[in-house]
Amino acid sequence: MTIHIERMIEVPLREVWAGEASFFTPWLAANPDYLSEALGMNLELVGTEVAVGPFSADIVLVDATSNRRVIVENFLEATDHDHLGKLITYASGLEGSYAVLIARTFRPEHRSALKWLNDISKSDTGFFGIEVRAVRIGTSAPAVQLDVVVEPDEWQRQAREVAAGQLSESQARYIEWWSEFLPALQEAIPGWTSASKPQPANWLNLPTGRTGVRYGVSFSWPTGATGYRVRVELYMDDGATWWPRLLAHQTEINTALGPELVWEPLDNSKASRIAKYLENADPKDLESWPRYRTWAIEALGQFRNALQPILVTATPSI
Repeated sequence: MTIHIERMIEVPLREVWAGEASFFTPWLAANPDYLSEALGMNLELVGTEVAVGPFSADIVLVDATSNRRVIVENFLEATDHDHLGKLITYASGLEGSYAVLIARTFRPEHRSALKWLNDISKSDTGFFGIEVRAVRIGTSAPAVQLDVVVEPDEWQRQAREVAAGQLSESQARYIEWWSEFLPALQEAIPGWTSASKPQPANWLNLPTGRTGVRYGVSFSWPTGATGYRVRVELYMDDGATWWPRLLAHQTEINTALGPELVWEPLDNSKASRIAKYLENADPKDLESWPRYRTWAIEALGQFRNALQPILVTATPSI
């Protein structure tokens, strides 16, 4: 039996996008999932051509998992000093946590420059270099590949910070917790999150596809409580916008998620949340981590199943 196999053919980038500003930037902004998968983040668009003094950054996004800002500079040619300098300037001016330079190819000196910036940066910042390619198989439509050629060595940097005493004991513990939690979540609910970096914080966000609305899991210490709790929630930055829409479905949401569901309008804040709690969940109790993790992942799945259809179809109240 003869097996027919086509060759992958490289397509000139200018045949796919005639230019950066008018074609590539709008395409990348409209399809942040490509960059999310490449970077291991859950990216949401903040804006394009975002003003930085008299200049403008190509694309600004936010990682929904960590709430950290991502600045992108793109160029459909080989890297040059001009675009590398712009990236650093824009990341500084917009207080970006991550800076991403996208180009057709990376010159060795620019790879070295980004690597050096990563080497001297802390674990809550990072510089990425990505080579963009367009390919086709036979006569197919072009497909896009984003190949990461420079990225921060998160494990090495976090280990260095722990050794130097720059991370507290609790921060190091949360890194370990999330490093076990994320693979388990991705196995239980494939395709939901692209997040791969464990963070030294007690919380983690997950995307809903709606800007300013996110699922979350955290260790919380509420006022007046006797100990930590694990909280799973739907969190709304602007409760006035989303709260009335969800209240219209309160009966079906309560039925799906159970009587232990808590509706919290957070009167002292613009934000609101709907949450469930696992009581007496001490993050220092490592032997109980599997139980906490199982509960949280099951609860997240229940939240997503019950709330996502409403979020997708809902028109927020104005």
